[in-house]
Amino acid sequence: MADQLPVTGILLVGGASERFGTSKAHASFRGETLAERAWRVLHEVCDEVFAVGKGDGAGLPFPVFDDGAEERAPIFGLIAGLRLASNDVCLVLPVDCPLITPDTLRALAATRTVPQTGPLPGAYPKDALTELEARVERGELSLKGVNPFVLDVDEGLLVNVNTRMDLTAATVADWARAQEDVRAAVVIGSQARHEAPADRWSDLDVVLFLDEPERLASDASWIESFGTPVLSFLERAPVSGQVERRVLYDDGQDVDFVLLDASAWREVMAEPDPAAVLARGYRVLHDELGISVALAELTSPAEPEPPDAAALSELANDFWYHALWTARKLRRGEVFTAIGCLDGYLKARLVTLLEWHARALDSSADTWHGGRFLEHWADPGALAALERAYAHYDLRDVARALWETIDLWQGLEEETARRLGLELGLDHADLRRRIAEVVPDVRRGSVWQP
Repeated sequence: MADQLPVTGILLVGGASERFGTSKAHASFRGETLAERAWRVLHEVCDEVFAVGKGDGAGLPFPVFDDGAEERAPIFGLIAGLRLASNDVCLVLPVDCPLITPDTLRALAATRTVPQTGPLPGAYPKDALTELEARVERGELSLKGVNPFVLDVDEGLLVNVNTRMDLTAATVADWARAQEDVRAAVVIGSQARHEAPADRWSDLDVVLFLDEPERLASDASWIESFGTPVLSFLERAPVSGQVERRVLYDDGQDVDFVLLDASAWREVMAEPDPAAVLARGYRVLHDELGISVALAELTSPAEPEPPDAAALSELANDFWYHALWTARKLRRGEVFTAIGCLDGYLKARLVTLLEWHARALDSSADTWHGGRFLEHWADPGALAALERAYAHYDLRDVARALWETIDLWQGLEEETARRLGLELGLDHADLRRRIAEVVPDVRRGSVWQP
């Protein structure tokens, strides 16, 4: 090829793949395996290419040379590749860097540099072989510092995939860059946040900023770009007036795509809920809007102000009103409606009170949002009581759980008000009497039928 350089490409296919679960080299990415993609990109740049690994090349359409070492480390693959190379400069590319471009590799080769993020991918001179062999002899397996010359490269192109979710995110990034109406893509939630990071049960949350979000909402064919969907549906997103498409893929990956209007991205990020989520962490996959600059200015979540008397009164009135409403529905025999309010609406109010209570006890308490990680920050006594405050689908058990919820609420309300120095302004005895007239406290042995 005319634009090939007199450089040797070294493809490293021998990673352990412990978190990935299977061989990364054989993983599918946008119609080809990771190994095939990396092999193709290297051939676009280099006039000589070798693949080096540890018997990881079975089933690949090109030979893989064994690096001859018992341990797994990139340094062994680099040494083996340098020994094979005919050129003075070698480009080393791990198989799990699917977003790297030929232009980026050419820039690294031309400047004989490594990226600012670390030693791989990068350019290495053949005469580095002696130093590398000496490092191994000393038991030093790191490549850091072997090539001290650094080139600033778009970090989005350097991402390596260590998990299946990483691969899905990289696929979304590659797809987004090829779509004219996808102006930005940002990962939020557990796959991007600094605290409480993702585990094997976490999903992938991607915000897509689109010229026409309605098009992707109405036509779901685009989700097949990332795998074979098993389930998919639309639901209202936690951003006013927007939707998200939730998808379960056949490999078990759960991906939520929030579809936002690109023209309103500044307004969206300024809303309290999105701003709180973004402040926890984010990862920009694609950006034509300058979102990266705006997000870089985000700080840690602002410490919430404690509620004033008016806010506590509003929340308390809301709770007690709906506690009585639940009792009335239950008295009419509407168990389904009653349990929906009890274990849905009332519990949501209770979460807000639990947040206020936790911060009343410790003003620095991190209560997250929407009840996330409640088990880590809520009062232990309240959590124990919460176990008893949920109901089975049974009339008498809904009545029991209602009174458990009322007791828990009242205790939290009174202690929160006392610690914050606020007046309650509600007659709890009178409110309890009104509810008991409709649904007696069955925990006290009351015989009751609606």
